[in-house]
Amino acid sequence: MTKITILGAGVTGMSIASQLPKDCDITIVARDLPGDAPSQDWSSPWACAGWVALGGSAREQRMQLDALSFCRKLAASHPESSVRINELTDVYDVGASSSSELWYHNRILGYETVDAAGFVLGEGEKYPAVAVKYSSFVLTPSIFLSWLRGRLEDAGVKFQRIAAVTSLADLEYLGHDVLINASGCASSTLEDVKDEQVVTDRTYVTLVKSAYDKSFVRRSATEYTYIFGRHDGTTVLGGISEPIQNEVKLSATIRADLVRRANANLPDHFPSANPDDYEFIEDLVGIRPLRLPVVRVEKEILGRQKVVHAYGTTAGGYIYSFGIAREVARLVDEFVFDT
Repeated sequence: MTKITILGAGVTGMSIASQLPKDCDITIVARDLPGDAPSQDWSSPWACAGWVALGGSAREQRMQLDALSFCRKLAASHPESSVRINELTDVYDVGASSSSELWYHNRILGYETVDAAGFVLGEGEKYPAVAVKYSSFVLTPSIFLSWLRGRLEDAGVKFQRIAAVTSLADLEYLGHDVLINASGCASSTLEDVKDEQVVTDRTYVTLVKSAYDKSFVRRSATEYTYIFGRHDGTTVLGGISEPIQNEVKLSATIRADLVRRANANLPDHFPSANPDDYEFIEDLVGIRPLRLPVVRVEKEILGRQKVVHAYGTTAGGYIYSFGIAREVARLVDEFVFDT
């Protein structure tokens, strides 16, 4: 039986555990675990958690599409997971001049070009360059992470809380055949990884009561706006990030900016630009890791350990999720058969 340790209990680590062969002996070790009280020390609980195409290499695109396909099936088979299929409108002010240039053109269910004239922000403003819509998914992290943990435990996966590790070598005592590094931000500080290509930023979203049950993304030269209805009477408004060394913004400032964007882009659903006209549920502030130029999914012999790295998806933890997991499972298989 192949013994596998996964460092990291976020969406990446748990998705990987779900896609490994059922006869593996799997232990997920982490400082933070699903079900813990809210903490700024890990990313997964704070995500908007919807799917929107991020781009990247052909390999990264395939992982994103694999995750989309898998989660669409989850929405149908396990509604208790909180995963819901929804229609997403994707508007480009910059980055594309026609829908045929988009890498996901006609590769997603429900894909179609939309009349961009419907998304002019104001009198005298230019039409967006491109607008498309397609079938996506959205989920609620607080529900989904605990649900997935329960499914994994039922399948025999063990969860073990550990203190913060300083290096992957610290985990060698666990006696695994393969160690999977799904540690996210920590990969920039682990002594035997210290990936200088990992950068982090602070992100802000707010959760507001709303009957909006679709998703919307707008990519402009100055703002990246996203609005995701969760199908439970709430909607996530997002699109603000900053360097982590900056002073944390006031919630009132964030709400005003995000409501302004929602009203400008979807006035039928968010008819007022005044935050006082809405009922806010909570403000979410998270830290996310980005690895440039590509997400790291590769195997390495590190000291006496066989390691598979899987991190650096920035805003795409849920977007990659089960897709990055399938790729990791393939690399683990290569390691096992090399012995």
